[in-house]
Amino acid sequence: MGATHGDPSGPADPSGPADPADPADPSGPAGQCGQDGQDDVPGLWTLVVADASRLLAEALALVLSSRGYRVLATAATRDGLLRAVTTCRPDACVLDLQLLDGQALDTIREIHAREQATRVIVLSRAMDPDSVAAAVEAGAVGYLGKDRGLDVLDRALRAVAAGGGFIEPTLSPQTPRPAVGGSRGDGSRAGDVGGEDPLRRLTDREREVLRLLIEGEDTAAIAKALRMSPRTARTHVQGVLDKLGVHSRLEAVALAGRSGRWTAPS
Repeated sequence: MGATHGDPSGPADPSGPADPADPADPSGPAGQCGQDGQDDVPGLWTLVVADASRLLAEALALVLSSRGYRVLATAATRDGLLRAVTTCRPDACVLDLQLLDGQALDTIREIHAREQATRVIVLSRAMDPDSVAAAVEAGAVGYLGKDRGLDVLDRALRAVAAGGGFIEPTLSPQTPRPAVGGSRGDGSRAGDVGGEDPLRRLTDREREVLRLLIEGEDTAAIAKALRMSPRTARTHVQGVLDKLGVHSRLEAVALAGRSGRWTAPS
């Protein structure tokens, strides 16, 4: 199963590379941006890959296709990325925060608004907690560093495909930061509990659940790992969200990543 990237309508033009302002052309022959040919790879998604380095985007597309993913297009600019996503409507988009024409946070918001079914996973050199929080707030469901191996990216894609999120567990700030999630209507932000560290409110079992969420596990995997029913696992997950004052699993993971006081249960 090969990747479709660059100009899927035919071989590369030997006269030189495409105009950087127009790096993505997902408008090739009918079916190039469809779902055909995926029946033999259940659970794996169609992708769009974007990076300021076209060479890196093309290489990543080839490697991902060798693992069974179907890369519909690559892009190097925000405009090219948005055009590829709206034309191909992929299941997921793997992108760097910094593209040739600027930072892609607004583009993540645009993708989230236009194509809510398309999940965004950030693959970036920016590993500070503020960048992670900004990406999550914009709509990303995954975040990992560019220096990580392909196995980690594959794991992140599978976690997102299963309905979860993935933030690299090694991400942690030097000092505690406010949690992501924005205002809750009472002037406070998600995670604020009268100055108290909300992580201290978790029971040992809830800390185990949070550890598994950080590792990208879905409800079924949490239930299996902790030897409980999926219903009980969902109850514990909701307990974690309630105690942390957040509304989603990804926000819980981001809060844990931004707290210098988070330690996984032994």
